[in-house]
Amino acid sequence: MRVLFVASPGLGHLFPTVPLAQAIRAAGHEVRYATGGLSVAASEAGFTVFDVTPGLDYAPIFIEGGGGDGPQPIHADDPEDEMLARLFGRVSGVMVDGVLDAARAWSPDLIFAPPLQGAGPLAAAALGIPYVDMPVGLYDARHDLPDMVREAMSEHYERHGVTGRPPATARISTCLPSFVEHLPAERRPNDAWPMRHVSYNGGSILPDWLRRRPERPRIAVTLGTIEAQWGGIAVLAPLMAAAGAVDAEFVLTLGGGDVSLLGTLPPNVRVVEWAPLDALLETCEAVIHHGGSGTSMTAIQSGIPQCVLPQGSYQHSDVDVIAELGIGFLADAASLGAAECYTLLKDEAMRDAARRVRDELRSMPAPAELVPRLAELAGQGAAVAAADARGDGRSA
Repeated sequence: MRVLFVASPGLGHLFPTVPLAQAIRAAGHEVRYATGGLSVAASEAGFTVFDVTPGLDYAPIFIEGGGGDGPQPIHADDPEDEMLARLFGRVSGVMVDGVLDAARAWSPDLIFAPPLQGAGPLAAAALGIPYVDMPVGLYDARHDLPDMVREAMSEHYERHGVTGRPPATARISTCLPSFVEHLPAERRPNDAWPMRHVSYNGGSILPDWLRRRPERPRIAVTLGTIEAQWGGIAVLAPLMAAAGAVDAEFVLTLGGGDVSLLGTLPPNVRVVEWAPLDALLETCEAVIHHGGSGTSMTAIQSGIPQCVLPQGSYQHSDVDVIAELGIGFLADAASLGAAECYTLLKDEAMRDAARRVRDELRSMPAPAELVPRLAELAGQGAAVAAADARGDGRSA
């Protein structure tokens, strides 16, 4: 079986897909990526990559679609979901030709993409290939979001003469069972195939300080990469000013942010440009972060409390559930101080809840357990293609 993964530019869209891609390849199948921008980092995980937009700077495309000083895409029942679909429809649109070329050249048996990546399902429909999607968070789990992205890409469907759908489809969900009752109906996984979230942060060589647990409790602080650079790391200044009054070590990952915006830092703050988040959180008692889905799920995997400072408004979809489950809380970065840090360190009910949810995650099917189902789905596509070739089937 050949599987083509299509990922939008951005590590938050790439990294959640890598463990499944690794599991498929470990089972003896072939995997390649069709992507662009930062997501060509799939090659660092050992995968062959089709760079479908070589040299393209995606920043202006994202900014045009709701970044900068304009409104940000936001979550759930708000009509701003349409803004999110239009934004990623535009991003997907510049990738369409390259993704189609890659799929035609390699002839995959299955195409995989997250719901906001619209070039994948277009290629699957155009070439009659089964298609699988997997939301990377709660913000992109709305059932009709792929249709909204498709509508935003209508000119590309018309340009390529694509009117049908892929011959077979499936959805994979890493949503924990305990999350479901806290979600609106249109975001619940329903018939999706459940799969355990497995963190992937890229390969790294552990620095000496990260090889052992610290003498004092450690709190990780991160805004990811996009928020740190675009949203401005300066929002962490109040926390950094208060950190000296907390009996803990803080590890601040810059992610490309400008540390000079934070002023003079107290001696108990360790500043690093980047650290593998899963390895870092293994040594931490808590994490303070921006609400990114990958960071939230890595904290859940680590079984530690989390304080969330949502920077992109659509990130509220994840943090609402985190607060309702009692595994963390939402805070305003402008007023975040020592009291909130001690809540993270001392609230045993929150820590117990975080461990329970961690254990729930561990009980979910591993990515490797889904590979036979994916192979079966690919076989359905082959059967449809054979029927079409004989003239006794219907075309997608």
